[in-house]
Amino acid sequence: MKYLVLIALVLLTIAVNDNQTKQKSIEEQHPSLFRALKNMALLQEQSQQLDYSRLINAINDLESEIAQNKEDENASFNKDFLSNNADQEFYENQITQYQVEVAQHEVDLADLTEARNSLQSLLNDSIKEQQDVTLLRNQLDQQIKTDAANTAAQLQEFDDSAAAIDEALNLLTSLKNADSLAQVNDKLKTHLSKQKVFFQPLIVALADIAQSNFANQELISKVTNLLNQLRTSLLESRLQLVVSSQGLEALNKELLTTYDDKLNVLSTVVLPDLRENIEIKDAEIKAKSNLLNDAKSNLQDAQDNLKATQDAWIVRANLNSKLVQQYDNDLSLIQQVKQSFDRAGIKQ
Repeated sequence: MKYLVLIALVLLTIAVNDNQTKQKSIEEQHPSLFRALKNMALLQEQSQQLDYSRLINAINDLESEIAQNKEDENASFNKDFLSNNADQEFYENQITQYQVEVAQHEVDLADLTEARNSLQSLLNDSIKEQQDVTLLRNQLDQQIKTDAANTAAQLQEFDDSAAAIDEALNLLTSLKNADSLAQVNDKLKTHLSKQKVFFQPLIVALADIAQSNFANQELISKVTNLLNQLRTSLLESRLQLVVSSQGLEALNKELLTTYDDKLNVLSTVVLPDLRENIEIKDAEIKAKSNLLNDAKSNLQDAQDNLKATQDAWIVRANLNSKLVQQYDNDLSLIQQVKQSFDRAGIKQ
């Protein structure tokens, strides 16, 4: 009995390994073994001592086991198919989700960056404005001081001229000789030379007085009148200078106040607010960049997981194909063994 089982297993092994001739019958593939098996069957008929039932039952059990394994494999394969499809769908949904997140984060980051750049541009413009206004303010302040100094000098000149005229008038009242005339002439020349419209006629009149030996009262009166007119003109000019300089100073100081107010707003409100808003935008950009990087990382993980799942399914499908093919080959081999038993007249 053990000998027959051994022969059957040998037949199975030969059938599995011989791929080129496995479609042929056992008798055609291995005639010597087949004859040996047939002779053993004839020996059983003659001696009535050999029993093939256990071998046949073992073969039938093996066939059932292989068939069940094939069925289990197909069931497991179908289950794995559904599970793999679910996994692929899950990762595909994740990929879609993360792609949307990446796109949205990129749009948000671009908007934040644009807003930040706009704030920076406003800050740069405000700093430039602060510098320009500071320059204008300092120039105006210097101009106010220069104008005040010039006005003071002009007023002093008017006052000195008026004082000189008053002194000349006093000298004219006691004009008796050339020495006193020279004193008047020097005073007038020192302080009134710029007043040509009055100074030149005075010089001529004083010369005429000298020629008349200081006795021409009409000429002295004429000079006195000229000096009084000049004094009145100087006082009027002085008043106009005071009024115009005060008006200009008031306008300049008002403009200076405007500059100071502008600089105060820039330094205490505009620039601090812009810098604070830029810091806020920088923090938002950093946070959004982190979210974008996380979304990209999650997207890559989902893509890697999908690829791994797809690759795993290819491996699983190939394994199923090989297993099913092996099971089919085994079942085919068993059928060939059974057919060989039938030809040998062994009852199943």
